[in-house]
Amino acid sequence: MAEEYILTRDIIQDHSERMLNIKKYYPYFKLTEGAFSQFGGGRYDELDMGYILMAVLRFFIEENNFREKDVTYDEYKRFMHDIYRRDFAIALDEEEENEVTGYIFDKIKNDGRPFSYTYFDPADKKRKTVRMKLIDSRIKEDTICYYITSDAIEFYLDTKEIKDESSISVAQVLLSKMITTSNFKGGIEVIKRINSEVGRLKARKNEVLNILSFDVFEGTRAYEEFVNTGMRWFEDEQKLFVKNMELLGEAAKRMDAYRDAEGASDSTADIYYLEAELKKAITKHSELLAACTDLQIKADEIIAGAKFSKLRRSFNFKDALRMMMENDDSTVLENVILPLLNLNIKKQFSLTSIDRLLSAKVTAEEKGEKIEKKEAVEYVYEDELEEQRISDNYRAIIRVLADKIESCNIGESFDLRALNMALAEVFGEGIYKNGDYYSMLVHMCQKKSYDIAEVVADTDTFFEAELKAAAGDMTDVAFELSFDDEDKVRLMDMFEISNIYFTRR
Repeated sequence: MAEEYILTRDIIQDHSERMLNIKKYYPYFKLTEGAFSQFGGGRYDELDMGYILMAVLRFFIEENNFREKDVTYDEYKRFMHDIYRRDFAIALDEEEENEVTGYIFDKIKNDGRPFSYTYFDPADKKRKTVRMKLIDSRIKEDTICYYITSDAIEFYLDTKEIKDESSISVAQVLLSKMITTSNFKGGIEVIKRINSEVGRLKARKNEVLNILSFDVFEGTRAYEEFVNTGMRWFEDEQKLFVKNMELLGEAAKRMDAYRDAEGASDSTADIYYLEAELKKAITKHSELLAACTDLQIKADEIIAGAKFSKLRRSFNFKDALRMMMENDDSTVLENVILPLLNLNIKKQFSLTSIDRLLSAKVTAEEKGEKIEKKEAVEYVYEDELEEQRISDNYRAIIRVLADKIESCNIGESFDLRALNMALAEVFGEGIYKNGDYYSMLVHMCQKKSYDIAEVVADTDTFFEAELKAAAGDMTDVAFELSFDDEDKVRLMDMFEISNIYFTRR
């Protein structure tokens, strides 16, 4: 009875998931079934819709994800133009080509509608509909652009991995699509693929090192293959990891904004779980990079040692004789005998060298260099000078502003023109050419009110830090800012600033 219960449960509970997995293959068979038999009276029946579909999907993956650009219809037409001539060797005039190209594109897009089929869900006791698109569109800068969907990428990857890219890079492309479409549960499955591939590369690294230890020639070939297929993509993979973390962060912000919406809490939990898994994948990928760097060092040492061991210290005459007999070439004897002729075996020592040794002068004793202790020199760098100048200018301007505010009664106000006149009296007309003045205005306008007593207790912004330093004993001063976009203050007949009103409170 228990086995019968398990069998029944598996059939019922797993049926819906199986039907959802089938959906990625459904459009392929739907499109290839009699695709060209009824079109144009069967004139184009030699075209293979299955091949064309896979070629178009690969083209969209290349443009959308590897080159990160959308595809226009004209770009698709140019790609199809090459397909007709290169792969099917058929010559179509311009009108026929436009007709066939449009027909194929409409079929793949399914005239803008999703491919759909229905199935019976025994768990919920009702029929359900599954929908998916291969190619979708959006308007970008008044132009209709097309892009491949995550379902289509997953279908293409299930048929065969992209040869010219790493499996980790391609999986991350799919992950980007799933994050963009808020399919976070599917993204978790993709992360598992990435971790599986990282584990496989780690195991392969150990295999390569093992091969190198007993057969340096076979190990070198395995090492070069590993470098070309696994290690060459590390930099691109790291960039994709960073990109996906940013996409995930943006998705989390969107979900936080709609936390009260129905289902938002579940999506938020999926996002944080996916983020944790992605961080683990990044850590494992970094460990793989360190392991591959260690492999490079050990491989270089093993190969260098093997090269050195091949340099024989003695000559084996038997091996030389065997090689000459195998090649039937006795001229090699010349290379063996010539080094043995005219050997200079006598060792001589010139008597004049003895005279030079006896008459050589003794080298004067070297005296140590006296090192004087010098005081440490403190260097001031250009960025430090720049920061000091900005701080000094800010504080000087803030003092004038604070004096101006302190001279007002509670509720009284003055505008930017009055402040400019007060600054010109203190610093001259050159204040209007000082860029630090305008940058200070930008920093100051981040908030609409300031209370120096509160600023002294707790500073939040860069401007407040300078305000605290310049305030001195004026801790009872508080003011508000208001802006008049209609009233423009013109300075030096060069530019305008919206007027600002300072009101003491």
